[in-house]
Amino acid sequence: MDVISVNGVVTPASEARISPLDRGFLYGDSVYETIRTYNGLPFRLDAHLDRLRRSAGAIGIDPARTPVDPRTAVQEAIGRGGFDESAIRVILSRGEGAIGYDDAACGPPTLVVHVRACPPIPEAWRREGVDVAVVAVRRNAAAALDPAIKSSNLLNNLLAWRAGRSLGVYEPILLDADGNLTEGASSNLFLVREGTLLTPALEIGILRGITRDAVLDLARAHDLTAEEAVLPAPALAGADEAFLTSTLKGVLPIRRVDGWPVREGRPGPVTRRLAALYEELAQEETKTGAVPGAMRR
Repeated sequence: MDVISVNGVVTPASEARISPLDRGFLYGDSVYETIRTYNGLPFRLDAHLDRLRRSAGAIGIDPARTPVDPRTAVQEAIGRGGFDESAIRVILSRGEGAIGYDDAACGPPTLVVHVRACPPIPEAWRREGVDVAVVAVRRNAAAALDPAIKSSNLLNNLLAWRAGRSLGVYEPILLDADGNLTEGASSNLFLVREGTLLTPALEIGILRGITRDAVLDLARAHDLTAEEAVLPAPALAGADEAFLTSTLKGVLPIRRVDGWPVREGRPGPVTRRLAALYEELAQEETKTGAVPGAMRR
């Protein structure tokens, strides 16, 4: 059964309550993180909570005013959930306030931790890959909403996901206003071309994913050339390999783009190698006594 902690009070999900005057509900005035466990332990928890604090600070929410410690709330909720492996969503809102944009009297912040069973990725998807499509919905411009802020205002992503669903694909891929590749609705994007690993550059207007960073670090630590670049839309269909990354997906191969196979239409050697390295990394870091964030060559 899913459990939810609201400011440290853990209940079954059906019993959790927040005020209808909470700014997160009223305006999407909140930030969030998605975390998962391996071996029952949250993977890269420090990195996620650091990004949560940075996102909060960027929109003027003072994390120090949070009624409970986020790390403690996450660990307690995981324990109460009792799942073999958990998916955790941590939301930090500005808290309650009056209707209107003036937030001077709002707060203290509301911390919500939702713990559920980690959704499995079918082995066939990892072995064969998934289908994606470039959709008409464009990525929010960085000048409108800084992609470094992991905001709970996800209407842009939701509309892209609906567009992808109408096309029957697993993940939609969004372009920027100039027609360059950005990311998926819930993932970062990687390509492989002539042995070089490529991913859209941060300045194009994407979230700096924690899994994305881990994959880039792994590639460079294992003598793979990795570049962050501005990639026009045709680069995806013309890639030798392609894959998605996210906390819950890990490294997930792409087999078809807009209905056409990526090269042979199955995961290539670079994708398979990075998927195995990432899984090894996650397992090593969540073993009891492991040093979080340590990287073995």
